[in-house]
Amino acid sequence: MAASPVSVRRRVLPRSAEGWRAAALLALPFLAGVAALRGLTQVMPTFHAGDELTYHLPTIEQFARQLWTPDLVHYPAAQTPLFHLLIAAWSRVVGLELWRLRVVEVLISYGLALLLYRLLRRHSGLAAGPAILLAALFACSPYVFGQSFILVTDNLGLLLTVIALERLLAFERGGGLAAFAGACAAIALALLTRQSAAWLGLLAFAVLVLRAPERQPATARGAALPGLRQPRMLAGGVALLALAAMPVLALVLAWHGLVPPTADPASCGLCSPAAGRLGWAGDSRLRAPLYAIAIVGVYGTLLHGPALWDELRRGGWRAWRWPLAAAGVGVVALLVVPLAYHTGDEGWIWRLSRSGPNPLGTAWPLWPLVPLGCALLALLVRRCGARSLPVLMLGSFLLAQLATRLAYQKYFDPFVLLALLLALRSEQLRDRRVLAGCAGVALLSIGFVLAFATGVIQYES
Repeated sequence: MAASPVSVRRRVLPRSAEGWRAAALLALPFLAGVAALRGLTQVMPTFHAGDELTYHLPTIEQFARQLWTPDLVHYPAAQTPLFHLLIAAWSRVVGLELWRLRVVEVLISYGLALLLYRLLRRHSGLAAGPAILLAALFACSPYVFGQSFILVTDNLGLLLTVIALERLLAFERGGGLAAFAGACAAIALALLTRQSAAWLGLLAFAVLVLRAPERQPATARGAALPGLRQPRMLAGGVALLALAAMPVLALVLAWHGLVPPTADPASCGLCSPAAGRLGWAGDSRLRAPLYAIAIVGVYGTLLHGPALWDELRRGGWRAWRWPLAAAGVGVVALLVVPLAYHTGDEGWIWRLSRSGPNPLGTAWPLWPLVPLGCALLALLVRRCGARSLPVLMLGSFLLAQLATRLAYQKYFDPFVLLALLLALRSEQLRDRRVLAGCAGVALLSIGFVLAFATGVIQYES
């Protein structure tokens, strides 16, 4: 029997109302930022704000003059050119006045918050209220919110990352190669925005191999064999990943390196500072992943600490073996690779590190945070499963950081926080301790903004 109009309205209108409420609430932080910056006419005080005028605006102006035949080999920015081409196209409509160009950055960041809300609803099964809370928490986090009001490539890369994650989840749930192709398209665009998005290809390959839908062939007697990966799907997925990598590989071949020859190679986290080519210039390859693990220690404690502590208490001494072993690995890593502040390192953890001692060559905040981050990773693997998307995401991301030379916190912070938010379960958000942890993340964000606004931390001019 067909549903009555009244019953249809009762099902549809609440969902529509939830969507509008989410859109309105998630817009508030961005509207407040626009108002505080006097309609985007003021510079957002944040790390690397000077890159906007030094690298990105000159590249946008160059592409605006050559919009139909851009020179993709010689331009000032060190990143791949998609973001600059997008803003250059917008400038042909509204002009090159800076505040008009920044409008696109605000819209990108707002779209990022909306897409994350949708992803949390579908992936984590969260109700609308908790999903709004976590999406706002991410959008207002220290290294996302500040980038929402200046011309930098970070948040477009994050937006494309979230799209890729959503498509990978659709693939896992039976979306087939069409869903995987959507993920590969998002990865290709992310690579054309920032070279550092290469870790998404590693994640997609892991999902393809470990989480692709299985087929259940039957024997002659009708008994089902154990699940097998579909060879055609695996081959098709690998081919799609190869296609996704081709545009950025073409640029790398044209550049004869990882950045354009006219860019500043010192701003390339994957290059040796001398030549813009792959190299680490004497820095340890473990420096960047260890710093990223320290960030896991911060956010993991605030968001997952209560649930993991409860599991440890219930599990007795045996439950402590893996996290203690992982923490020991973190201690040994710091003994082998001391992690102290270097001139030019940026991030609020580095700022804390400047104000205290470096026992055994490692900055004092990192001694507790790195072992704690290792222990939390071990507990998350046990809680979520080694093949879960958040764990695969963190594993792929940390593995890719072995190639990163610059330990800037903004390179790691958003991706670590995103993975940990996706690992949250709905029942955790009914725990007041987790809500207090969310409040702690929000206080970090507020403190970050106030530190810049009051001049406690100086930014690049």
